[in-house]
Amino acid sequence: MEYSRKVGPADGSAVPSGAPEARAMDFGSVFLPSTVKADGVDAPSSVPPAGSQQNGVNVGELIVSRGFGTVIRHRDFEERSNYYDALLTAESRAISGKKGIHSAKDSPAMHITDLTTVRKMLIVLFNFYSETFLNLFPTFDSF
Repeated sequence: MEYSRKVGPADGSAVPSGAPEARAMDFGSVFLPSTVKADGVDAPSSVPPAGSQQNGVNVGELIVSRGFGTVIRHRDFEERSNYYDALLTAESRAISGKKGIHSAKDSPAMHITDLTTVRKMLIVLFNFYSETFLNLFPTFDSF
C-alpha cells in the first residue's frame, strides 16, 4: 500500500485523525507484469519513481491513458500516489487525443432486456437450455 487516509462514514470525505467513527482506507497501485515494451502512442510510461522496484504496466495509468477514467486532483500537502505525476500526464494525453470519455462522440445507448418480467420467454429459454444440456450430456437424465 502506498498510503492510508481516514475518511468519514457517510460521504467518504477526509476527517481529522482521532475523530469518532472514522475508518481508514488504504490506497495503492496495481501492476501487470509485462515482458515486452509497448510502442503504442497510448502506452503508459510505467516509469517507477526512484527507489521503487515495480516492473510492468501500471493498471491505473493504462485506464486513464485510454480515457476510461480521470485523476482526482490533490493539494500539494496531501498524501498521494507515487505515480501521481504519471497519472496526470496520461490524463492530459487522453484529453488531447480525445480518447474515451474525453471524446466528443456520444456514448452508445445501452440496451438491456429484462427477461425476469417476461414469463413466457423464461419458460422458452429454460426449455431450450435444458434440451441443449441433455443433448450435450446424455448421461444426465434429470437435474
